[in-house]
Amino acid sequence: MQLQLSHVSYTYPSATEPIVHDISLAFPVGWTGLLGDNGCGKSTLVRIATGALKPDTGAVTHGLVCALCPQDAHEPPEHLTDFALDYGRDARVLRETFRLEDDMPWRFDKLSFGERKKLQIACALWSRPDVLALDEPTNHLDADARQELTRALGRFHGIGILVSHDRALLDALASRCISFEAGGLVVRPGGYTAAHAQAEHEREERVRERAAAKGELTRLAAEQDRRAHEAARAQARRSKRHLDPHDKAAKAKIDLAVYTGKDGQAGRLSAQMDTRMDAARKRVASAFVAKRYDGDLWLDAEPCPRKTLVHIAPTSIACGAAALAIPELYVGNTDHIGIVGPNGAGKSTFLDHVRKLITGDPAVLDIPQEISPAHRIELLDRIRALTSTNRGRVLSTVAQLNSDPDRILEGNRTSPGELRKLMLAHGILAHPALIIMDEPANHLDLHSVEALERALAAYPGALLLVSHDAAFLATCTTRTWEVRDGRVQEL
Repeated sequence: MQLQLSHVSYTYPSATEPIVHDISLAFPVGWTGLLGDNGCGKSTLVRIATGALKPDTGAVTHGLVCALCPQDAHEPPEHLTDFALDYGRDARVLRETFRLEDDMPWRFDKLSFGERKKLQIACALWSRPDVLALDEPTNHLDADARQELTRALGRFHGIGILVSHDRALLDALASRCISFEAGGLVVRPGGYTAAHAQAEHEREERVRERAAAKGELTRLAAEQDRRAHEAARAQARRSKRHLDPHDKAAKAKIDLAVYTGKDGQAGRLSAQMDTRMDAARKRVASAFVAKRYDGDLWLDAEPCPRKTLVHIAPTSIACGAAALAIPELYVGNTDHIGIVGPNGAGKSTFLDHVRKLITGDPAVLDIPQEISPAHRIELLDRIRALTSTNRGRVLSTVAQLNSDPDRILEGNRTSPGELRKLMLAHGILAHPALIIMDEPANHLDLHSVEALERALAAYPGALLLVSHDAAFLATCTTRTWEVRDGRVQEL
């Protein structure tokens, strides 16, 4: 059993170029990881593979039962009601695996995004598909839930397609990875670590090949210039214009050189150099090495003059059916604070409480955990309405966060990861003194996560970041608040 895509292409409405072009590949039984930068077409390809999107051209294997878990966790998953009413063995095991309470399906809108994500995946597994495609399945999940997810997916024996920035999950499940790269799709064996190591080795080889090719091109250019000068001198020697009309010996010497071809040798060698130069240029072009942007986003940003931006007084607030105890806390004007805790502990509730306490004049950039479709359209419209200078600044920032500025606004097909970058890039225009981000690494590809880490670590103002990514927080923050067991504490 395998899922086959043959010469598949798809172009989004209003887009000038196809997001997927003439792709042919097969997904065998087992887990295949899809890797690539935000907006490269991973989610589009997954939707085509599972039948959620019909390609403009090409064919996809028919007759397989497919289940797709999209990135978005706003909408209830398919078969949610059927899963909620099933108390058979499979449904009970999935509830136990993901620690799902019986009433969760009936209060989906009240759940945290992490709890929604677990329900989404449980329903997909419960449907027993031939093909299971997961788009960023560890978004919103805490460490325990990620381990539960890994164990559950390891028991799936069908065709698995995994779009993820979670290196541990890819290493645990994937037997091969398909990377979206400038030259097309590249298949490499193993999980993320093995595929990434192979890709880096290939990149280093291309860097060496490009350096050697450019060196050869430089040498040939100098040789071509020398031979061109020799050909010009030979041409001048063949001219009889400046000879004495009575100097028959000199005229005979020139005629002999022309007759024997010796005097035209430099010209022929010069012409041969043109062919060698063309070959050298093609060699340089074929040794392409993709550029990564690494710059300073905060050239004109500075901390708020006020030393304390937020004072959180000791209190207790409602958190679902329970209460959340909060001690006295402060947010300084340069504090970089990470907020951690398990799914459903109350991190988002606590963050909402903090938002209400922000007073005075500090400019705040607040990027939520998920962005609604209406907010997405509003943001894109605002960016398109900017002056050319400010729009250029936004797109320059997006480029430094590892997305293509030339197509990110094209055809209203901005991916969730690109949308978060656009929100950050647009928000920078207001010179924020405080940035609040709930799960900032969600939806971002691995290179983009690294770019965002560097940017936030260098931010001179105050940060409040809610995240389950310990490595990300270790890079960006210096203080930690934990929400657990009904209380908040500073670690």
